[in-house]
Amino acid sequence: MAMDNHLQRILTCLIFIFVSFCQVAKGQMPVEDQQKFDKSIEWLQTNLAYFYQNPSTGQWWHNNFLYSSDKKEINIKNSSSDTPNKTDKDVYFDRIVNLRDLDLASVRIEEIRSNKGRIVKGKVVHIDAIGKTQRIQKLYNGAPSFMEFFLQFPFPKSDDKMYLKAEDCKRHFETVIDLASKVYPAVDSLDNTNYIFDLIPGTYDGSDQSRCEIIELFPHSLELKFYRGAKLYKKSVISYDESNHHFIYWMVNAAGSSHFELNLHFQDEINLEANAKDYLLKFPNSNQFSIFDRGSTVNYNRTGFNE
Repeated sequence: MAMDNHLQRILTCLIFIFVSFCQVAKGQMPVEDQQKFDKSIEWLQTNLAYFYQNPSTGQWWHNNFLYSSDKKEINIKNSSSDTPNKTDKDVYFDRIVNLRDLDLASVRIEEIRSNKGRIVKGKVVHIDAIGKTQRIQKLYNGAPSFMEFFLQFPFPKSDDKMYLKAEDCKRHFETVIDLASKVYPAVDSLDNTNYIFDLIPGTYDGSDQSRCEIIELFPHSLELKFYRGAKLYKKSVISYDESNHHFIYWMVNAAGSSHFELNLHFQDEINLEANAKDYLLKFPNSNQFSIFDRGSTVNYNRTGFNE
């Protein structure tokens, strides 16, 4: 019996190692991050299923939080009624959005001093979509209504227990948005290469007050345009040479043009580095990248998507 238990423990350990390897191989969350993510999702599902009253109108509001692990989408369901814990108006709303489309830096708590619809006196956790763009699909009784650019979760001051949960709600949303948008390298270089070209197109604001627009010229070739105000001051192209398995960076600005090779690294994160180590592109998550060039670093935050 002792030997059987020992073998069972070994088998369990091997299965755990295999599952962990498969997750990393596919560029998915490692086990530790997945556990943090699941814990926060569980908190949100449990604590954002609640009802409360707008004392100015007498209406009761019902809130539910749903999560689709396949699509990494959250669904916020709302309905109102004349009595608590019931839906007697046969009207409900859904707000559906991919976690990667939410702006981590925008998650905040706001004080509400008046009652208006489902937003009542107390605190509200407010979350914007990336770039305040319309990424949140609103549904009316299951049918598409219109697109919205923010989410709000009320925590009524009249309910002491609920009111105190606002800070925890903010913290758990920050966790799930952060982990959902992280870039986890795969074990295969081509998978990571494809990920870069799928990931990066869009518009970004730079920490040096610049703006960057990135478009896909053709498969495995991206054009980066850098602006200050309305003026284009630099243009670059990143291409992947499939026959020789390396990246080429072409740059054109007022001083002229240049090009050099970039090497793909993907141990802890995905990045592209020049042989001379004087140029480095890093991709920490799906909504950010940074460029180290000649001793200085500029961070870029996504403001829009290329559809």
